[in-house]
Amino acid sequence: MPPPPPLSVAIIGAGAAALTAARTLLTSHDAERSPGTDSCSSNLLPPVGTVTIVEANSYVGGRIKSSDDFIPGGNRIDLGAEIVHGFGTILTDVIDTQGQKWQSVIGSNQELLEEIYIASHADGGPAKHPTKDGKYGVYYLAKENRLLRFDTDDADFCRMSEILSALVDLEVSESDSGRSLADHFEDENTSIPRRMIGLLASGYSNTAGCTDLGDVSLNYMVKFEKYWEENEEEGDARLHPRIAMAGIIDALRNMVDCDDRCSIHLNWTAERIQLSDDADDGRKVIISSSNGEKIVADKVIITAPPPVITSEKITFVPPLPQWKLNAYKMVGMERAVKVILRFSARIWPEDVQTVISDLDIPECWFRDILVSRDGDPGRENGELTYLAVCFLTSKAANAFMDKIDSIIKSEATCSNAPLDKRRAEAAAEIIKDQLARVFSKSCTREEVERAYVSSILYDWSEVETIRGGYMYPKVGIQRSHFLDMARSLDDVLYFAGEATNMGACCTVQAAME
Repeated sequence: MPPPPPLSVAIIGAGAAALTAARTLLTSHDAERSPGTDSCSSNLLPPVGTVTIVEANSYVGGRIKSSDDFIPGGNRIDLGAEIVHGFGTILTDVIDTQGQKWQSVIGSNQELLEEIYIASHADGGPAKHPTKDGKYGVYYLAKENRLLRFDTDDADFCRMSEILSALVDLEVSESDSGRSLADHFEDENTSIPRRMIGLLASGYSNTAGCTDLGDVSLNYMVKFEKYWEENEEEGDARLHPRIAMAGIIDALRNMVDCDDRCSIHLNWTAERIQLSDDADDGRKVIISSSNGEKIVADKVIITAPPPVITSEKITFVPPLPQWKLNAYKMVGMERAVKVILRFSARIWPEDVQTVISDLDIPECWFRDILVSRDGDPGRENGELTYLAVCFLTSKAANAFMDKIDSIIKSEATCSNAPLDKRRAEAAAEIIKDQLARVFSKSCTREEVERAYVSSILYDWSEVETIRGGYMYPKVGIQRSHFLDMARSLDDVLYFAGEATNMGACCTVQAAME
């Protein structure tokens, strides 16, 4: 019997999931090990002839994107995913393989990975000890104007931390699918102290991607916690700013660019995906772009986020079955906003790396970055600049952006500056006020203003092909929904990405797996 003809495969999207899928396909008949997999079996698929990746945006990376000009000196600032959550994953496998190459870029006297203090309760915080560099997190109670260290003996804070850390030990089943995290936190034995409700929203809900815990599945958040504990080594880190999370995308892209069977097409918006029966060649898929271009493939892998799949952004012919759409509607993906402020001097305590607050900005983490004068990555040839990185999701992000737009509308004079610049400056004013309030013992509002240099704001909900931050499981979701999201259609249309991961979503490695 002659061997099956090589497959032509098209992949919709060019984020971490798409690039990993492409690499796996291209190496599925090779002896070499594909990154993050145990083996490659030549029996899994016929040989792959071509892999065509189409991406609607002008860059590769999806929700991993950097600003390469906000900080000079070759530094890259992550506008999307930034923190490496956990070790021993497919993501850190890439870091391990690239480590020597990247070290030569940043210099032998620089650390490739900066240890991050785990402050957010949704990430498993607060960590019991500072980082090896002595960095730690603090928590601000606005009504009391009180700043708590991570190791505070405040009874209510300790009680909240105890309840949240015990989630991983809960025994849950599909029969609990109707219970939300809010239901759990209102139970008599696991109720969150009233004083801590604001910090619960900031330090748990905001990180979980949805500030309304009544919408979040207790069952699956517990299952995610168990999965992370069992399958990943504890610890958070951040890549050196000359590499950044965008370096992961560069590495993944390089792995497929070196294979002449693979091509990547940017600014190519898939508008219509049609299954077509061809009497001679068998069933094919015709993908049409918004400008009339067409690609014909044997198989198609769709990595678009759930809000795009369930919208009318892509027309499927025939339409996606209702069970598929219903499954995708069981994961939420809400607004996510990042605002980054640059300062010429540190206006927060030197050892504080993160502050979680019940004010406008739920989470803010701090970092110092070397700005090289002459391109030499060595610290002795540059000077430090200081960043405050602010992160908001869901209702917190909505309220913040509404406040910004109100400020802009109330401006007495008209500005010719682009709207994104005006928004960034309005956001900076709110954040400067908050930093001066939280760290009033370390700085005055005037000192904050003098140290301020510039700001940048990125709202992921405004990216039409993404429409949000990351996913969370909605109340009512069951295992069958995850299976339905991942299930292929007619052995022709396949679905990949964060939401199809049966282990746990919410991370870059979830998308890659």
